Amino acid sequence: MATRSSPAVRWLAKAVCWIFYRTDRLGSIPQQGAVLLLPNHPNALLDPALVWATAERDVRFLAKSTLFDGLFGPVLRGAGAIPVYRKMDHGVDTARNAETFAAVSAAFAAGDAVCIFPEGISHSTGRLEPLRTGAARMTLDAERRGTAVALIPVGLNFDRKSMFRSRVMVVFGQPFSARDLLGEIDGSASAQLSAEGRVEAPMVAALTARIAEHMRGQIIEADPTADAALVYRVDRLYTAARARPLEPAERLERRRAIAAGIERLRRADPLRYEQILLRLRRYDQRMQRFGLRDRDLNWQLSRADVVRFAVREIGCAILLLPLCIAGVIVFFLPYQVTWLVARRVTDKRDVVATAQVFAGAAIYSSWLALLGAVAWRWAGMPAALLTIALLPVVAVAAVVAIERESAVMDAVRSWWMLRRTGRDTRERLRRRRSELADLLDEVYKWLETDPVSSTGTSARTAPTRTD
Repeated sequence: MATRSSPAVRWLAKAVCWIFYRTDRLGSIPQQGAVLLLPNHPNALLDPALVWATAERDVRFLAKSTLFDGLFGPVLRGAGAIPVYRKMDHGVDTARNAETFAAVSAAFAAGDAVCIFPEGISHSTGRLEPLRTGAARMTLDAERRGTAVALIPVGLNFDRKSMFRSRVMVVFGQPFSARDLLGEIDGSASAQLSAEGRVEAPMVAALTARIAEHMRGQIIEADPTADAALVYRVDRLYTAARARPLEPAERLERRRAIAAGIERLRRADPLRYEQILLRLRRYDQRMQRFGLRDRDLNWQLSRADVVRFAVREIGCAILLLPLCIAGVIVFFLPYQVTWLVARRVTDKRDVVATAQVFAGAAIYSSWLALLGAVAWRWAGMPAALLTIALLPVVAVAAVVAIERESAVMDAVRSWWMLRRTGRDTRERLRRRRSELADLLDEVYKWLETDPVSSTGTSARTAPTRTD
């Protein structure tokens, strides 16, 4: 029988992800049978929360054993997590990993979905780190015991992972299997199996390389300090110039292609790379001078369109602006304190968002308790209880209202700046944008056909690490 997690813990994971991020989900996983989810690990403890919130079935996570002894212990046990005893953790008895393997084997046999982060560490490199071999060994062991395991690569792609209400794409790839590797064993299977019944190193290495290849197909690999911002900038320009779809799947593939192209072009032809960057900067300077963005140049609004927009949004603003103002007044202080505390607690980019979540939970809870106490002091206990019950609802509603009205104000500003820009200027900017898009197309055709630039510049295969 499959292990069930606590509904409260799963609900909490979903709530945290919905509040902190705007999430796009691509793909799905089998809803029955043994599944091993294999995500990249760029964002500490929020990564498992995102996987769990979007998987649409219970998931059992492997977590480092030291977390079970601290504040997170009850949450991890409520989530049905399985402890892993890592060499890098001080004072840990790695011999107990036999218990881990036994627990994972039992979970697979029960038809559970299990999640392990094959990189073994949370990081901010922007690339897939060398994988540990645990996922491969667990999978092969289960297959040898007769349990079919569907392997699902998962990509966690953050626009700005430490920024509240930024966007993340959670990509569930196509299932794949390790059964063909076991099928290579002939009748003298003992030649490939150790005395303990574990699969030997060559097969583990082959499956680990396969896992890395499938994982890499779900993520955008770009150096966060050098290339990530450029990838997003080029994507915005190209999307606007070519009127490409804004759907998450299209955006993912475009950004993957752009990231790979930037890296390959920089290696193959540094001079051409710098020339394109210079042209892009000059275009950006012109756009900034007029206060415009790429998509603004596509607008063709009639007077009737403007009137309809104004009537609709003025009506909405009458209803939503008081909620926005109330949200800012009531929650400005805890919001700022949370931001400051999180950055004092850690300067690691892969931990900042997690620190914000946990600091925010403590600070906002204290703030609600304080406001409840004030309400009790002035109006009695019923008012205090009502305050504590309603303020979280007000906070969430205010976030939604502020985002909507901010988008409206942004559209109004863009329309006004567009009106102030002469028609000839707009046409020149459109031509510059189109020329840059044409240049990008030429570069990608060249990269695809040039054998020299393609040599050694294809997707890297991650080396493996032993546990």
